[in-house]
Amino acid sequence: MLLKLRALNLSKGRYKILKNKMITKEQVAILCEEALAGTDRFLVEVKVKPNNVIEVYVDSDTAVNIDHCAELSRYINEKLDRDVEDYELSVFSWGLSGALKLDRQLQKYVGKDVEVKTKETGKMQGKLVAFDAEKVEFLPAPKKASKKKPVEEPVNLFFERNKVEIKPAIIF
Repeated sequence: MLLKLRALNLSKGRYKILKNKMITKEQVAILCEEALAGTDRFLVEVKVKPNNVIEVYVDSDTAVNIDHCAELSRYINEKLDRDVEDYELSVFSWGLSGALKLDRQLQKYVGKDVEVKTKETGKMQGKLVAFDAEKVEFLPAPKKASKKKPVEEPVNLFFERNKVEIKPAIIF
């Protein structure tokens, strides 16, 4: 593990050598939970990369905008001490491209269009019908009729929750 050393200028020209510690995911998560308490926003994920590069991903029951991200960033910056811990912080909205990980995210998409991906079936689009801790119920989008085949009514499919990736989808 590489430790950075910096000198902190104390009064009367004395210096104290500080070792930069890695900021932990848990420390950042606690700060995020404090800042987001009482809002409809919630923490999805914290990544702490080498050299204290911190990425925070948040979502909301309604919407996350740039002001929400800036507000959370300011809160975290106020609580961490850059004189002791040198870090780079970025706060992101979870957005439409990320897989839905938390129950709270999945709940927003029950009855809505999603894309599911499994090793067995590949990618499919349809509606999220229901979910629980073990399984996900999904209704595939109907296939288009052809001259040779009539449209078949899709049936609900069930997937093990830990073996499926679910993303928001826009189906035309």
